[in-house]
Amino acid sequence: MLNFNNYLNVTDTINYKYVKENLITITKSMVNSYFADKPMFEEKNFKYYYYDDFIFDTNNSENNYITLYIEINQPRNVKEIQNKKFAKKDKNVKDLHLTLEEIKNGLFEQCVLNFDNSTLIWQEQYSINLSVNEVVDTQKVNYLIRIIPCFTYVNENKVSGVIYYNNDLNKIEIEYPLVSTKNFKAKNKRTNGLFYFYDIVIKNIFLTERKEKNMYFEIFETLLYNVPDKLFVDESVNTLMSILNFLRNNNIKDYKSIDEQDYAFTSIYKSFSILFAKHALKEIEKHVKKQL
Repeated sequence: MLNFNNYLNVTDTINYKYVKENLITITKSMVNSYFADKPMFEEKNFKYYYYDDFIFDTNNSENNYITLYIEINQPRNVKEIQNKKFAKKDKNVKDLHLTLEEIKNGLFEQCVLNFDNSTLIWQEQYSINLSVNEVVDTQKVNYLIRIIPCFTYVNENKVSGVIYYNNDLNKIEIEYPLVSTKNFKAKNKRTNGLFYFYDIVIKNIFLTERKEKNMYFEIFETLLYNVPDKLFVDESVNTLMSILNFLRNNNIKDYKSIDEQDYAFTSIYKSFSILFAKHALKEIEKHVKKQL
């Protein structure tokens, strides 16, 4: 018989609050240093927030993954990016705008200056990455951190999100982290905590079946977000099977992202793999049936 208690573990978050608070403090200092000689950027135009498994408390990977967004809302910078004719006329004002690639490179240099040799630092398409080790009561804890610089983006529905891109690949991603967080918490409240409960259960079942230790963030949260509230009845195998049946029998291309601003598996800006999702659901269902 399937015992849910075997699938409710989440990652130990030793020293997590301290690491987050310290990271925010250091990041703000780095941002202020980098933009100190760039008058078109003002401190009031920056927002800092996290969007990861820890925000939802659904972290069940062996590693501690933290994602910090630096949202930049600076109209003067955006205006000059759009006004290419103006930029070409006067070479003396070329610094009136910066690309995210330039900002990312500048903040990467700040990271090198602010973190010691014990911290591994590297860049990826959109982010600056840190591997930080903390020792708590003789126990070593590793945190993998992504810092993503991004511009404020407002869509046709007047919903505010963020946009970031890679110049070399000409790849744009648009996200709505704060909207997603709000929607996740609202659905969990409507389902009396069962949305969270089954998210943890399903993710752990998948890790167990695959014999893996780490989980991609947001894929299972997104799948379950598209399950109607009424199917979250109770903590039982029947409810779990009803949820899996819904996910298997409905068109995955119609599933919305948690922010409800786009389609999660067919978006041109950010989409999850349909093949991975379908395979994962089969693996989960296979595991559940073995336990019945």
